Amino acid sequence: MAKKSAIVGEYIITQEDSGSIRVCQIFDNVKGSLREAAAAVGFEYDKDWTTQQFGRKIINEYGDGKTADVGEYTFVRRDSGSIESYRVHGNTKDVLRTICENVNLPYDNNWTTRQMGSKLIDFIEGK
Repeated sequence: MAKKSAIVGEYIITQEDSGSIRVCQIFDNVKGSLREAAAAVGFEYDKDWTTQQFGRKIINEYGDGKTADVGEYTFVRRDSGSIESYRVHGNTKDVLRTICENVNLPYDNNWTTRQMGSKLIDFIEGK
């Protein structure tokens, strides 16, 4: 369960009931996320592939034709053929710093991930 959460840009920041922080990124630039995931696992691709071609090939290679998990990335092929991509960041504190900088929230490098995540959620929610 989520204790609290906030959405800013492509990011969803969630503080679980346990206090742990999770950051999920829902990409607007799906082709860019496909490139990132391909580079992370050494998947060779043609730069001229469309997003749908690229997504279909990577989902077939690493998944079941509908979904695939490639490192921190998850790709979903919809019935229409469109591709959606998500990333759950493994280095949570690093992505929290990036988000703090994007929303102009000063942070202390000594904050724990839980402190930073909680303060960031409150800041985004106007608390």
